[in-house]
Amino acid sequence: MARIKLFSRPILESGILLLIISVLFSGCQPGGRISEVTAEEILNHIKLLSDDTYEGRGLGTPGIELAARYHEDYFKQFGLKPFFGSSYRQNFTLIGLEPDLKAAIELVTPVKKGQQLELPPPVLLEDFVIKSERKDCPPEVEAELVYAGYLIQAPEQNWDDIKGMDLKGKALLVEINEPGNYPGGIFDGEDLTYYGRWTYKFEKATELGAAGVLIIHNDKGATYGWSVVRNSWAKESFFLPEKVRNLYFQGWVTEALGTRMVEAAGLDLKELRARAETADFKPQPLGLKIKVRQQPAFRQVEACNVVGWLPSSEPQAGNKYIIFSAHYDHLGRDPNLQGDQIYNGAIDNCSASACLLALAGYYSQFKGRLPANLVFAGVTAEEQGLLGSDYFASHLPVPNSSVLANINFETTNVWGETEDLYAIGAKYSDLDDICRQAAENLLYRYIPERGGNYGFFYRSDQLSFARHGIPAVWLHEGVVSRGGDKDLIVRKSEEYQKKYYHQVTDEVQPDWNLSGAVQIIRWAREVVELLGKNPSLPAFKANSPFQRPEVAGGQKDLTD
Repeated sequence: MARIKLFSRPILESGILLLIISVLFSGCQPGGRISEVTAEEILNHIKLLSDDTYEGRGLGTPGIELAARYHEDYFKQFGLKPFFGSSYRQNFTLIGLEPDLKAAIELVTPVKKGQQLELPPPVLLEDFVIKSERKDCPPEVEAELVYAGYLIQAPEQNWDDIKGMDLKGKALLVEINEPGNYPGGIFDGEDLTYYGRWTYKFEKATELGAAGVLIIHNDKGATYGWSVVRNSWAKESFFLPEKVRNLYFQGWVTEALGTRMVEAAGLDLKELRARAETADFKPQPLGLKIKVRQQPAFRQVEACNVVGWLPSSEPQAGNKYIIFSAHYDHLGRDPNLQGDQIYNGAIDNCSASACLLALAGYYSQFKGRLPANLVFAGVTAEEQGLLGSDYFASHLPVPNSSVLANINFETTNVWGETEDLYAIGAKYSDLDDICRQAAENLLYRYIPERGGNYGFFYRSDQLSFARHGIPAVWLHEGVVSRGGDKDLIVRKSEEYQKKYYHQVTDEVQPDWNLSGAVQIIRWAREVVELLGKNPSLPAFKANSPFQRPEVAGGQKDLTD
């Protein structure tokens, strides 16, 4: 489709941006009459942030700096206070990792009957992907290969795949997802928990001191095809240098290669996987060694979260904070593509950034009393593994115990209002009842979370806050469209996933109806009101994988 060219780069880079903002959003100008957030206001934000001028908001590019400046100038214009002393920016460093596109892996098999078993050499990108986040990684690493099942240790589920085995220095071959991933199964049935995510596998392997880890891909367990893995692992990725990095290598192998690797040990992958579905499973040494050859390249990239806040004048709100978040980064541009090269990310995630900014503008002109201190965080590097929100939640300038909740906006509805609503991740905490009540107060049905098999809670920034002891939710539209075409939202969502998600086609479309985004904002405001009235700190539920460290064992009264 044709590009939306709102402004030239010189205009966007000048101080005139503030004037542009006040003209664009005249419905809620500073000092003017407060009005409801409008669909037009949200659309204008989306159009500007997804414009080609922003070059897909890739890390380390001029485009993402423009997006950061846009947030910063907006917060200033509407009178939000800097959240980091005198600065709206929380600067931090990321390390960019360019994978070695000549990397190789080789199975070293034992000699059998006087001959060493010959295996076809695996082909990078076709059979496996691999990288190392260690700058001191040697060009070649050799380690004993161990099949480690799902590599899960979950005390609350009485599940332990390790059984005390020393896996230090081993190369672990592991399954994606988790055991019992079917209706009524172990953990959460069909719904994916964090134990099933690839990030958990890498973290657990690091904790165990392994030399490396390879995840066996399958479409159902990963919830996406091999092409998604191949495409994302073929280009630069980023990580926080402050995290512990013990693994010499980490990557994925296709199910076909995983099968061949196990067969080289004289075993059957299906039989091993069946054992891994039982609580009696323990790691199986394969009697093989693996050699990994790679020489990745590294660079340092500066990044920033942009955060403003509005203090409440209510005495009882002095130590209560609610954090709104939305990531403003995306995938940048791919010069290797023919034609359109820019991943504009209009829905992912300009739609959510628009809601964050519009809500900040609304509350900056709020005539009532704020029930809590409100924090508006434009976080970065979500597309690289929630890095910006992870850093933010790890370095809050206020105690984590004073934060009531995180309300995250992500790929917000652009196809119209729904009759129902659900909150991704609310089931883990008291936020479930609060979100339910807020929805019902607005005369919407509150329904159970959908799409749990995709593990959406673990794929956006709300996870970072939950992992740091802060109850968090992603407010999501429902499944029944308001109006005559009840299935419209479901069809549009499915179409988006197939044709637009993480593709250069994710641009503003003429058939959008931003009343759905306005609906989510109204719901968020109602949640804020209920949180502010709650005398206790929202807690995680007993069966949740998260908890508040400061208040383990009970709720904390915030009225003192």
